[in-house]
Order: sequence, then structure tokens, then C-alpha cells
Amino acid sequence: MKKIFSTIAILLVAITLAACNGDDDNGGDLGDENPERLVVWADNTYWGGENGKLVSAMLDEYEAETGIEVIYEAQPDLDNKLRGASLGGESPDLIIWDRWQTTMYINDGLLVNLDQFIEADSIDTNEYQQEALNEMVKDGSVYGFPLDIDAWGYWVNKTLLAEAGINELPSTWDELRTAAIALTKYDDNGNMTRAGINLDSPGAFFSYIQTAGGSVFTDNDELNFNSAAGASVLTYWYDMIHVDKVFDKAFGSSQGGADDPFVTQRFAIQSNSLLNGSQFYKTYIGDNFEYEFIPYPQGPSTEFATTENPAGTNHGGLMGGFGLAVPQTAKYKKAAWNLIKWWITDTDNQVKWSEISGLIPAKLSIIEDPRMKEIPNVRNVIDSLPYIKARPKVDGYTSIETSVFMNKIGSLLFEGGYVRGNDTTAKRVQACLNDMEQTAQSILDFANL
Repeated sequence: MKKIFSTIAILLVAITLAACNGDDDNGGDLGDENPERLVVWADNTYWGGENGKLVSAMLDEYEAETGIEVIYEAQPDLDNKLRGASLGGESPDLIIWDRWQTTMYINDGLLVNLDQFIEADSIDTNEYQQEALNEMVKDGSVYGFPLDIDAWGYWVNKTLLAEAGINELPSTWDELRTAAIALTKYDDNGNMTRAGINLDSPGAFFSYIQTAGGSVFTDNDELNFNSAAGASVLTYWYDMIHVDKVFDKAFGSSQGGADDPFVTQRFAIQSNSLLNGSQFYKTYIGDNFEYEFIPYPQGPSTEFATTENPAGTNHGGLMGGFGLAVPQTAKYKKAAWNLIKWWITDTDNQVKWSEISGLIPAKLSIIEDPRMKEIPNVRNVIDSLPYIKARPKVDGYTSIETSVFMNKIGSLLFEGGYVRGNDTTAKRVQACLNDMEQTAQSILDFANL
């Protein structure tokens, strides 16, 4: 992979950035001040451990080039630490930020508007993947730059897939179901010994409803998931669990390190993101078996297809990823911007970050190079980029995903929820959708008071 990215680096023309203007209402005036030290925070859940080493390696490059020491701290509770900084606690100068939460923290006044920095340095924001960049934009103003492009989907054990007689990675709902059934194993006593797929991922509802031909919201930000598309997603999952019996939540409950069920091959197909899986599986799987990442497959399945919505014709998915942002409490706002500029807007450094991390950069000139499609895992995400969407920036959506989708769908699939008074799967699914819609609407109403 490093050779490929190095080749891209040679082919691409590095951009020349204008010298940073000394005056800015957002960042203050550094004048002759040259900070000896900058502090960078990130969420320990994603950027601790092996992933933290990737960040440290990049910041070491910055130190070597600028002479400015960078202290990197992965925080176990970044949210509360950042809010504590606004009350007078210690503060970072820069944060590696989960992009989908940006709007909430902009509304709370925690992030610096970067527009004047961007204008002073003549940065062209059109050079970046817009779906990723727009997660950090509110009312036309930019509050951060995308650090990477991530996607959610499935990691597939290709070795087990080949042993089951399937030589192609699944790309549709029908193919995924067939693969999951073929990969599931039970012993002579009827005990599961291998789950064909991990279906404990109700948060994937946002992605799956797109592949079913629907959406969570209308173009006017009105709820739209209580629909035929929403019902097909929940029924598809429900039947795979309760009819096909390809997954048992109790079977692979332990996760982490060498005991992870995908690592131990207890799960043949694992729901995860490109970022979460790349370094983790490289560390713990090594060359024990072949595996590859695929975006969520195209739907719907044949069972739910119609003339207007044929089987396997809808793309969709979730674009995740992180960004770099400057908190309002930063001591050196402009110096933090200079670090963002060095890391994100300079082509050579974007390539360098890709070499270090193995992640897809957000700069279009790199994404669109044909050699990117030669890289396993990465190539599959690039093919899906035109179709995958960032989470909606609708006020209240964060709570809808965590409190409504994850909780209520989980209850339907695993806890016997919605059984009382509903003697068929269709009735249980509809009861769940009705409950989800009612609760989600109350969240939206509260968010817009």
C-alpha cells in the first residue's frame, strides 16, 4: 500500500498555500508569538491504542518539520473534557473530532468558525469530498476539515466464503443472505459453532433503508422511515435471525483483541467500519485468513422487490469519519489552524497521512487517482462513494439513531419486543416502526422548541 501511495504522491502536484495572515477575529493575532507546544485531543475509543500510534506518527512529522512540540492525548471522555474546558478547565488547541457530532457542538458554541482562516490562505474547499466536508459546515460556514473518509459495511472472511463454494463477495441482499446461511455452522447437538453474519447492528438502519429504496427523512426533513422500505429492512433482518438462524446474539458477545469473534472466526461476516477494522484486524488476524471490506449490499431482496423497485438496484450506506476542529477554548487558535492546513490542505501531507493510516484521504485529487482502486478494502469504498451519505444534520438526529433505532430495533430483533398482540412478523415489524416514528417525532419536536 505504501508503494502505491508513494507513487500517487509523485504523480500529484502539491498545492502552494498563501502565507498565513496575522490577524483574525476567530483566532486572535499571534504576532511574533511562536508557540513552543500545541495540545491535540481525540476520543480514546477510536484514536487510542494502535490507532493512536498513527496520529502520533503524523504529529511527529509535524514536529520535525516545524520545531513545534505537539502533545497528543487520547481522552476517554472527550465530550465532557471539552465541555469542561469551556468552564475553565484545561483545553486542547486542536481536536480530532467525530464529524457527525459537529452540528451539535457548533450549536453549543464550542468550535471556532474557520472561514477567515480559509479566506486568508485561499483554501479551495471544492477540492474536498463534499459529503464529508459538509458534515463540518453549518449555515455556509466551515468549522473543520475532514481527516479521513470512512464507510460502514461488512468485513467478510474470504477464506470461509471460498470453502463454502462462494467465490464472489456478496453485493446484494440476496447474495448476502445466501452467504450468511452457507457460512453458519451448528454442531450435532444443535449448538451454533459459527455465526454466518453479525446482525447486532441496528444502527445500520440508516444505511439499509437507503439500499431498500427509502430514506430516514424526506427532502423537507420530515420522518420517512415508517414505510415499505423500512418494513423490508426490519423483516429482512428478523427473518435472517429467527428463520434462517444465522446469528445468535449470545453466541459471540465477547469482543476485543485476540478474542474478537471475527478474529477467532466465530463470525464469518462482521459489521464494522473501514477505520475500526483496518488496523485492528491487521494486528490480530495477520495472514491467518483472507478478509476484505465491502459496503452495505444493494437491495432490496427479491422478496421485497416491486416493478418500480427491482431487487438489488439501490445503493446506499453511511459515510463516517473524523475531522480536525479548533475549540473556542484553544490557547493558540491560529497555530492550530496552521497544523490543520499542514495536515489536510497540503497534498503531500495528505498522502503521507494515507501512507501512515491506510485510510482514504478527503482530497479529491487523491481519491480520483485510478491506482486507488488497486487497493483491497479501499477500492470497494471508492466505488461506493457516490452513493453513501453522511448522517443527517437535522437537529435531534443523534438522539434518534442512538435512542430510537438502536434501542427499539434491538428490542424487536433480540428481546421479544412487540410480540404481545402481534402474531406475525409483519405485525411486529409494523408495531416497531410505529413506536419508532412516535418517539422520533417527539425528539424532533423537542429539538425544535
